[in-house]
Amino acid sequence: GPLNECMQPLQLSRRNFLRCVTCGAGATATLPIVPASAAAGGIFRKARPVILTTDIGDDIDDTWALGFLLKCPELDLKLVVGDYGRREYRAKLLAKFLQTVGQSQVPIGMGIDGEPRGDGSQGAWLKDYDLGSYPGRVHPDGVQAMIDTVMQSRDPVTIIAIGPMPNVAAALEREPRIAKVARF
Repeated sequence: GPLNECMQPLQLSRRNFLRCVTCGAGATATLPIVPASAAAGGIFRKARPVILTTDIGDDIDDTWALGFLLKCPELDLKLVVGDYGRREYRAKLLAKFLQTVGQSQVPIGMGIDGEPRGDGSQGAWLKDYDLGSYPGRVHPDGVQAMIDTVMQSRDPVTIIAIGPMPNVAAALEREPRIAKVARF
């Protein structure tokens, strides 16, 4: 059935992606993340630590990008930060999505406050969602969480920025040393 299709490592088509991550009304599923080399019996390679900063919630493309990033065995998502205004809306969208797909161990950072404000096109899906119910960690200062994640990592962290980048600009202004230790 659909759940069995979802549980096949790295065998998920785009067509079945949303069906698999939601696995029916109100149910949750864990996205299986199995390194391709391990699945093929090869040698395991350490996943690259990444931070995603995203203006998720205006169009569906950032949601797809987050879903595929979670399925990528070569990447280890250390933090995801809402970017470009709508800070609570984006944090709630990230939290509900991650919780729905069984990835609530991923910390969320709230981006800097600014325009635009209010809800976006997916506000109806978030209507009754309480950000405080997210089982993972929510950082009210996502910019500081980015800086801390980069500076405390033993391995270089890659910052993946989708859309405008006020969080990255603010992080570089607060802590210029991240430019030397992070990958962009």
